[in-house]
Amino acid sequence: MNNEPDIPASWERLHTFLAGRKSPVAYVLGQGDAGKSTLCRFLASSYAGPVAYLDADTGQSTIGPPATAGLAICTGKPSRVRETFIRFVGSTSPQGHQLQHLVATARLLPLAREQGAGPVLIDSPGFIEGPVAEEFQVRMIDLLHPDLVIAIQKGHELDGILANFRSRTGMTTISIAPSQYARRRSRVWRARYRQALFRAYFSGHRAAEIPLEGKGFHGKIPGSFRDADWQNLLVALCDPDMLVVSLAIVEGLDLAGGVLEVRVPPLDLSRVASVQVGSIRLEPGLEFSVEG
Repeated sequence: MNNEPDIPASWERLHTFLAGRKSPVAYVLGQGDAGKSTLCRFLASSYAGPVAYLDADTGQSTIGPPATAGLAICTGKPSRVRETFIRFVGSTSPQGHQLQHLVATARLLPLAREQGAGPVLIDSPGFIEGPVAEEFQVRMIDLLHPDLVIAIQKGHELDGILANFRSRTGMTTISIAPSQYARRRSRVWRARYRQALFRAYFSGHRAAEIPLEGKGFHGKIPGSFRDADWQNLLVALCDPDMLVVSLAIVEGLDLAGGVLEVRVPPLDLSRVASVQVGSIRLEPGLEFSVEG
């Protein structure tokens, strides 16, 4: 247990709460700069046994590349990652991808149990402002049904979400103030950070062809098969369980040749069962824009 003086007392109380329960699931709610990831890392490092860290914040991904939700199984003190699983959402924000985001997170949660994890810590997206965002968070919490919802808020900005669950049997809601050590990041910084992550991910990319025959396509599929509608789209090459084998950048769609032409890190193409299409376009130089 970390007893350093700069650890907020509220964090210590959260650890005590979770430690008193068998295999609890905690959903950490708050805006992008609230310190959700820092809190999750602290809680994960407080356990010697397997802990699952489910990173559902696709804009500030810490397990997989941007636009993905990831599950890391961590063990030991200090915490070390034993295994990871990645699902593609297709955007760095739930906006326009709510269904993919909900399903990706919900499908990763059972994997934590299959891997023998004790506590499961869910780092939620900082998508909280406005009626669409609030409804998204309500549906996410309802779907995942965590034992504990930890709301990191400065005032009462999350009370509208929490009000839906305060009377639910088997679920506890706790509000805490942001830590003084939470780092504020500008939108420019976040965009550059994502660009750097994409650049690193695709640094060793190569040209590859994905046969269309026998492959499923899902996600934000363009409305036509024109090359221009597919070029530079970020896609995920998925295994039969729709876990990410690798991300790829579309270079072209060759219907005559029956292949999808992509740039991709080295991988075993025989593992690919389907292609999930996102709404991000990675242009030359890896500048990207989010469409729709």
